[in-house]
Amino acid sequence: MKHGIRRLDDGDQTAIVEALSCFDRALDMRRGLPIDDDPLLRYGLAACLLNRGDALIRLGDAGRMIDALAAFDEGIDVMRALPLTADARFPRRLAMACHNRGLALQAMGRPVAEPIAAFADALAILDDDQASGITDRQYLLAVVLTNLASARVVENTAESAALARDAARRAIALVEGVETGDAAAAEVGLKARHVLCHTIAVRLSAPAVSDDPMPEDVHEATDMADEGLDLVRQWEKKGIARFRAIAYDLFRFGTVVYATYQPQFLNEFVREHLDPNRSSAEYVSSAEMRAAVQEALERWGPRKDSSGD
Repeated sequence: MKHGIRRLDDGDQTAIVEALSCFDRALDMRRGLPIDDDPLLRYGLAACLLNRGDALIRLGDAGRMIDALAAFDEGIDVMRALPLTADARFPRRLAMACHNRGLALQAMGRPVAEPIAAFADALAILDDDQASGITDRQYLLAVVLTNLASARVVENTAESAALARDAARRAIALVEGVETGDAAAAEVGLKARHVLCHTIAVRLSAPAVSDDPMPEDVHEATDMADEGLDLVRQWEKKGIARFRAIAYDLFRFGTVVYATYQPQFLNEFVREHLDPNRSSAEYVSSAEMRAAVQEALERWGPRKDSSGD
Protein backbone atom coordinates (compact mmCIF):
# COMPACT_ATOMS: atom_id res chain seq x y z
CA MET A 1 0.00 0.00 0.00
CA LYS A 2 2.67 2.51 1.03
CA HIS A 3 4.80 1.81 -2.01
CA GLY A 4 1.75 2.22 -4.22
CA ILE A 5 0.90 5.57 -2.61
CA ARG A 6 4.46 6.78 -3.17
CA ARG A 7 4.32 5.78 -6.82
CA LEU A 8 0.88 7.38 -7.21
CA ASP A 9 2.29 10.65 -5.90
CA ASP A 10 4.97 10.55 -8.61
CA GLY A 11 2.16 11.20 -11.09
CA ASP A 12 3.50 9.92 -14.41
CA GLN A 13 1.67 7.18 -16.32
CA THR A 14 4.24 4.46 -15.62
CA ALA A 15 4.19 5.23 -11.89
CA ILE A 16 0.38 5.14 -11.78
CA VAL A 17 0.31 1.74 -13.49
CA GLU A 18 2.84 0.46 -10.95
CA ALA A 19 0.80 1.95 -8.10
CA LEU A 20 -2.31 0.16 -9.37
CA SER A 21 -0.40 -3.12 -9.41
CA CYS A 22 0.66 -2.53 -5.79
CA PHE A 23 -2.91 -1.79 -4.73
CA ASP A 24 -4.17 -4.92 -6.49
CA ARG A 25 -1.59 -7.07 -4.71
CA ALA A 26 -2.41 -5.47 -1.37
CA LEU A 27 -6.12 -5.94 -2.04
CA ASP A 28 -5.67 -9.67 -2.61
CA MET A 29 -4.02 -9.95 0.80
CA ARG A 30 -6.49 -7.69 2.61
CA ARG A 31 -9.48 -9.64 1.36
CA GLY A 32 -8.21 -12.60 3.35
CA LEU A 33 -8.09 -10.70 6.67
CA PRO A 34 -10.85 -10.96 9.33
CA ILE A 35 -12.26 -7.46 8.77
CA ASP A 36 -15.34 -8.17 10.90
CA ASP A 37 -13.11 -8.71 13.93
CA ASP A 38 -11.12 -5.48 13.79
CA PRO A 39 -12.31 -2.06 12.51
CA LEU A 40 -8.76 -1.14 11.48
CA LEU A 41 -8.60 -4.16 9.19
CA ARG A 42 -11.90 -3.10 7.63
CA TYR A 43 -10.58 0.45 7.27
CA GLY A 44 -7.43 -0.88 5.60
CA LEU A 45 -9.46 -2.87 3.07
CA ALA A 46 -11.58 0.17 2.27
CA ALA A 47 -8.50 2.37 1.92
CA CYS A 48 -6.99 -0.09 -0.51
CA LEU A 49 -10.13 -0.11 -2.65
CA LEU A 50 -10.33 3.69 -2.63
CA ASN A 51 -6.66 4.07 -3.54
CA ARG A 52 -7.24 1.62 -6.37
CA GLY A 53 -10.14 3.76 -7.57
CA ASP A 54 -7.96 6.88 -7.44
CA ALA A 55 -5.27 5.21 -9.56
CA LEU A 56 -7.83 4.03 -12.12
CA ILE A 57 -9.29 7.54 -12.38
CA ARG A 58 -5.86 8.97 -13.12
CA LEU A 59 -5.36 6.48 -15.94
CA GLY A 60 -8.44 8.01 -17.49
CA ASP A 61 -9.75 5.71 -20.23
CA ALA A 62 -13.42 4.70 -20.27
CA GLY A 63 -12.91 1.12 -19.14
CA ARG A 64 -10.71 2.21 -16.25
CA MET A 65 -13.31 4.78 -15.18
CA ILE A 66 -15.97 2.09 -14.88
CA ASP A 67 -13.58 -0.03 -12.78
CA ALA A 68 -12.78 3.01 -10.66
CA LEU A 69 -16.46 3.60 -9.91
CA ALA A 70 -16.83 -0.06 -8.90
CA ALA A 71 -13.82 0.28 -6.55
CA PHE A 72 -15.29 3.43 -4.99
CA ASP A 73 -18.67 1.77 -4.53
CA GLU A 74 -17.19 -1.30 -2.84
CA GLY A 75 -14.89 0.82 -0.67
CA ILE A 76 -17.81 2.97 0.46
CA ASP A 77 -19.87 -0.13 1.31
CA VAL A 78 -16.99 -1.48 3.40
CA MET A 79 -16.57 1.91 5.15
CA ARG A 80 -20.25 2.24 6.04
CA ALA A 81 -19.99 -0.75 8.38
CA LEU A 82 -17.36 1.04 10.51
CA PRO A 83 -18.18 2.72 13.85
CA LEU A 84 -17.63 6.26 12.56
CA THR A 85 -17.34 7.79 16.03
CA ALA A 86 -14.50 5.44 17.02
CA ASP A 87 -11.77 7.09 14.94
CA ALA A 88 -11.71 10.45 13.14
CA ARG A 89 -10.10 8.76 10.15
CA PHE A 90 -13.25 6.74 9.52
CA PRO A 91 -15.75 9.55 8.72
CA ARG A 92 -13.00 11.51 6.96
CA ARG A 93 -12.18 8.68 4.57
CA LEU A 94 -15.85 7.90 3.98
CA ALA A 95 -16.66 11.53 3.18
CA MET A 96 -13.75 11.81 0.77
CA ALA A 97 -14.72 8.51 -0.85
CA CYS A 98 -18.22 9.86 -1.55
CA HIS A 99 -16.72 13.12 -2.82
CA ASN A 100 -14.24 11.37 -5.12
CA ARG A 101 -17.02 9.14 -6.39
CA GLY A 102 -18.84 12.32 -7.37
CA LEU A 103 -15.77 13.56 -9.26
CA ALA A 104 -15.57 10.20 -11.04
CA LEU A 105 -19.22 10.42 -12.06
CA GLN A 106 -18.60 13.91 -13.44
CA ALA A 107 -15.56 12.71 -15.39
CA MET A 108 -17.66 9.92 -16.87
CA GLY A 109 -20.28 12.40 -18.06
CA ARG A 110 -23.04 10.85 -15.99
CA PRO A 111 -26.29 12.81 -15.41
CA VAL A 112 -25.58 15.70 -13.06
CA ALA A 113 -28.01 14.40 -10.44
CA GLU A 114 -25.60 11.52 -9.74
CA PRO A 115 -22.51 13.56 -8.76
CA ILE A 116 -24.76 15.96 -6.86
CA ALA A 117 -26.07 13.04 -4.79
CA ALA A 118 -22.51 11.84 -4.13
CA PHE A 119 -21.36 15.32 -3.03
CA ALA A 120 -24.47 15.64 -0.85
CA ASP A 121 -23.58 12.32 0.83
CA ALA A 122 -20.07 13.61 1.56
CA LEU A 123 -21.48 16.85 2.93
CA ALA A 124 -23.91 15.03 5.23
CA ILE A 125 -21.06 12.97 6.71
CA LEU A 126 -18.86 16.01 7.33
CA ASP A 127 -21.74 18.04 8.76
CA ASP A 128 -22.60 15.34 11.29
CA ASP A 129 -21.28 15.43 14.86
CA GLN A 130 -19.42 12.19 14.16
CA ALA A 131 -16.99 14.23 12.05
CA SER A 132 -16.16 16.73 14.80
CA GLY A 133 -12.75 15.17 15.43
CA ILE A 134 -11.51 15.68 11.86
CA THR A 135 -8.73 18.26 12.11
CA ASP A 136 -9.16 19.63 8.57
CA ARG A 137 -12.94 19.41 8.61
CA GLN A 138 -13.55 23.03 7.58
CA TYR A 139 -11.27 22.74 4.57
CA LEU A 140 -12.87 19.46 3.47
CA LEU A 141 -16.33 20.97 3.88
CA ALA A 142 -15.27 23.89 1.69
CA VAL A 143 -13.95 21.51 -1.00
CA VAL A 144 -17.16 19.49 -1.07
CA LEU A 145 -19.37 22.59 -1.02
CA THR A 146 -17.46 24.15 -3.92
CA ASN A 147 -17.79 21.06 -6.09
CA LEU A 148 -21.43 20.70 -5.09
CA ALA A 149 -22.02 24.34 -6.07
CA SER A 150 -20.31 23.78 -9.42
CA ALA A 151 -22.49 20.73 -10.11
CA ARG A 152 -25.63 22.61 -9.10
CA VAL A 153 -24.86 25.28 -11.70
CA VAL A 154 -25.00 22.64 -14.44
CA GLU A 155 -28.64 21.85 -13.54
CA ASN A 156 -29.46 25.32 -14.90
CA THR A 157 -32.64 26.01 -12.95
CA ALA A 158 -33.51 28.93 -10.67
CA GLU A 159 -33.66 26.60 -7.67
CA SER A 160 -30.33 24.92 -8.44
CA ALA A 161 -28.69 28.33 -8.97
CA ALA A 162 -29.92 29.48 -5.55
CA LEU A 163 -28.57 26.29 -3.97
CA ALA A 164 -25.26 26.79 -5.80
CA ARG A 165 -24.95 30.33 -4.44
CA ASP A 166 -25.66 29.16 -0.90
CA ALA A 167 -23.05 26.40 -1.14
CA ALA A 168 -20.43 28.72 -2.66
CA ARG A 169 -21.00 31.38 0.00
CA ARG A 170 -20.64 28.82 2.75
CA ALA A 171 -17.42 27.49 1.20
CA ILE A 172 -15.94 31.00 1.07
CA ALA A 173 -16.84 31.63 4.71
CA LEU A 174 -15.11 28.40 5.76
CA VAL A 175 -11.73 29.29 4.22
CA GLU A 176 -11.61 33.08 4.12
CA GLY A 177 -9.65 33.30 7.35
CA VAL A 178 -6.76 31.17 6.07
CA GLU A 179 -6.68 31.87 2.31
CA THR A 180 -3.70 34.20 2.45
CA GLY A 181 -1.49 31.63 4.16
CA ASP A 182 -2.72 28.31 2.75
CA ALA A 183 -2.59 27.85 -1.03
CA ALA A 184 -5.00 24.90 -0.95
CA ALA A 185 -7.57 26.98 0.95
CA ALA A 186 -7.00 29.87 -1.48
CA GLU A 187 -7.69 27.59 -4.43
CA VAL A 188 -10.98 26.45 -2.91
CA GLY A 189 -11.99 30.01 -2.07
CA LEU A 190 -11.20 31.23 -5.57
CA LYS A 191 -13.13 28.39 -7.19
CA ALA A 192 -16.11 29.09 -4.93
CA ARG A 193 -16.01 32.78 -5.90
CA HIS A 194 -15.80 31.76 -9.55
CA VAL A 195 -18.97 29.67 -9.19
CA LEU A 196 -20.71 32.48 -7.34
CA CYS A 197 -19.75 34.97 -10.06
CA HIS A 198 -21.17 32.61 -12.67
CA THR A 199 -24.55 32.45 -10.93
CA ILE A 200 -24.59 36.22 -10.47
CA ALA A 201 -23.76 36.75 -14.16
CA VAL A 202 -26.78 34.64 -15.10
CA ARG A 203 -29.02 36.68 -12.80
CA LEU A 204 -27.69 39.98 -14.12
CA SER A 205 -28.29 38.87 -17.71
CA ALA A 206 -31.97 38.18 -16.98
CA PRO A 207 -34.54 40.90 -17.78
CA ALA A 208 -34.85 43.49 -15.00
CA VAL A 209 -37.77 42.95 -12.64
CA SER A 210 -37.88 46.56 -11.44
CA ASP A 211 -36.92 50.07 -12.51
CA ASP A 212 -33.91 50.04 -10.19
CA PRO A 213 -30.83 50.71 -12.41
CA MET A 214 -28.57 49.00 -9.87
CA PRO A 215 -29.59 45.37 -9.20
CA GLU A 216 -28.71 44.19 -5.71
CA ASP A 217 -26.46 41.50 -7.19
CA VAL A 218 -24.04 44.11 -8.54
CA HIS A 219 -22.44 44.86 -5.18
CA GLU A 220 -21.84 41.18 -4.45
CA ALA A 221 -20.51 40.72 -7.98
CA THR A 222 -17.92 43.48 -7.66
CA ASP A 223 -16.99 42.31 -4.16
CA MET A 224 -16.36 38.78 -5.42
CA ALA A 225 -14.23 39.99 -8.32
CA ASP A 226 -12.21 42.39 -6.16
CA GLU A 227 -11.72 39.89 -3.31
CA GLY A 228 -10.66 37.10 -5.63
CA LEU A 229 -8.23 39.23 -7.61
CA ASP A 230 -6.77 40.70 -4.43
CA LEU A 231 -6.15 37.18 -3.16
CA VAL A 232 -4.45 36.22 -6.44
CA ARG A 233 -2.21 39.29 -6.20
CA GLN A 234 -1.15 38.36 -2.67
CA TRP A 235 -0.07 34.91 -3.85
CA GLU A 236 1.69 36.41 -6.87
CA LYS A 237 3.80 38.48 -4.46
CA LYS A 238 4.94 35.16 -2.97
CA GLY A 239 5.87 33.80 -6.38
CA ILE A 240 2.82 31.52 -6.68
CA ALA A 241 1.43 31.77 -10.21
CA ARG A 242 -1.03 28.87 -10.25
CA PHE A 243 -4.13 31.06 -9.95
CA ARG A 244 -3.72 33.09 -13.15
CA ALA A 245 -6.36 31.25 -15.16
CA ILE A 246 -9.05 31.96 -12.59
CA ALA A 247 -7.78 35.55 -12.23
CA TYR A 248 -8.36 35.98 -15.96
CA ASP A 249 -12.03 34.96 -15.59
CA LEU A 250 -12.55 37.13 -12.49
CA PHE A 251 -10.99 40.14 -14.23
CA ARG A 252 -13.20 39.69 -17.30
CA PHE A 253 -16.25 39.36 -15.07
CA GLY A 254 -15.30 42.45 -13.09
CA THR A 255 -14.81 44.61 -16.19
CA VAL A 256 -18.22 43.61 -17.55
CA VAL A 257 -20.02 44.39 -14.29
CA TYR A 258 -18.25 47.71 -13.72
CA ALA A 259 -18.65 48.82 -17.33
CA THR A 260 -22.35 47.94 -17.32
CA TYR A 261 -23.42 49.23 -13.92
CA GLN A 262 -20.66 51.43 -12.49
CA PRO A 263 -18.63 52.71 -15.47
CA GLN A 264 -17.18 55.53 -13.37
CA PHE A 265 -15.18 52.91 -11.44
CA LEU A 266 -14.02 50.81 -14.40
CA ASN A 267 -10.65 52.53 -14.90
CA GLU A 268 -9.92 52.35 -11.18
CA PHE A 269 -10.69 48.63 -11.18
CA VAL A 270 -8.38 48.01 -14.13
CA ARG A 271 -5.52 50.15 -12.76
CA GLU A 272 -5.67 48.56 -9.34
CA HIS A 273 -5.49 45.01 -10.59
CA LEU A 274 -2.80 45.74 -13.18
CA ASP A 275 -0.46 47.58 -10.81
CA PRO A 276 2.74 45.49 -10.66
CA ASN A 277 3.61 47.05 -7.29
CA ARG A 278 0.56 45.32 -5.83
CA SER A 279 1.37 41.90 -7.26
CA SER A 280 4.24 41.12 -9.62
CA ALA A 281 5.45 42.28 -13.02
CA GLU A 282 5.19 38.70 -14.27
CA TYR A 283 1.51 38.54 -13.30
CA VAL A 284 0.60 41.87 -14.91
CA SER A 285 2.41 40.98 -18.13
CA SER A 286 1.25 37.35 -18.19
CA ALA A 287 -0.56 36.00 -21.23
CA GLU A 288 -3.72 35.55 -19.18
CA MET A 289 -3.90 39.16 -18.00
CA ARG A 290 -2.81 40.62 -21.35
CA ALA A 291 -5.66 38.74 -22.99
CA ALA A 292 -8.12 39.96 -20.36
CA VAL A 293 -7.05 43.60 -20.80
CA GLN A 294 -7.17 43.35 -24.59
CA GLU A 295 -10.66 41.92 -24.43
CA ALA A 296 -11.79 44.70 -22.09
CA LEU A 297 -10.33 47.41 -24.38
CA GLU A 298 -11.93 45.91 -27.47
CA ARG A 299 -15.29 45.66 -25.75
CA TRP A 300 -15.45 48.86 -23.74
CA GLY A 301 -12.67 51.10 -25.06
CA PRO A 302 -10.86 53.73 -22.98
CA ARG A 303 -13.15 55.57 -20.56
CA LYS A 304 -12.88 58.74 -18.58
CA ASP A 305 -13.35 58.35 -14.87
CA SER A 306 -14.40 60.99 -12.35
CA SER A 307 -10.86 62.44 -12.25
CA GLY A 308 -10.79 62.90 -16.03
CA ASP A 309 -8.17 60.16 -16.64
